[in-house]
Amino acid sequence: MPAPAKPAPRPYLPAPQRREHLLAAAGRLVGQGGWTALSMQGLAAAAGVSRQLVYEHFATADDLHLATLTHLFERTQASTAAIARAGASLGDTVRASFALFLDLPAEERHALRTLAAEREPGRRGLARAHARLRNQVTSVWAPYVHQQTGVSEAEASALAWMINTAAWGLSDTIADGTLDRRRGIDLFVRFVEGTLASFGNRGKSR
Repeated sequence: MPAPAKPAPRPYLPAPQRREHLLAAAGRLVGQGGWTALSMQGLAAAAGVSRQLVYEHFATADDLHLATLTHLFERTQASTAAIARAGASLGDTVRASFALFLDLPAEERHALRTLAAEREPGRRGLARAHARLRNQVTSVWAPYVHQQTGVSEAEASALAWMINTAAWGLSDTIADGTLDRRRGIDLFVRFVEGTLASFGNRGKSR
């Protein structure tokens, strides 16, 4: 009886490339199954590696969640910050930033969308990742909202987060075909312009 075939050896990758491979697999895992699907064991299976190797790169599940968020969002953050600083009109700024979000790979967009809505206080890693996402989003857009409206910094942060979560919700209606892309972007521009104009007028009347 022939001996069972041995599994093919895993190709050697330098540590930085192995970490990128793991983070890419983690992003896919979250995009397909949500953040609750991301665990050490789940990542090991998804990436085709041992759980020990996952622990060599991420000491805890908390570290894994935060690293995955960074992998998914920080590449986009630089681009959105550049749009916010470009000095274009409000309509053009909103249009460009929303188009950038819609152009993300579907799995990345879904992963960020579900994390924005994450409400599991017992899962410390998810709670910290949610807080970091919120802080990163508002660090880009709160100064812009404040400049447009003159409201307080706290109100600008709240408005920035509210507008971004509305964008993520609207992206669902574009993804499922309820609205086509052009109409969805136009609707979002009108929503943001109307919202900020309302708060700007209120700020000026104080």
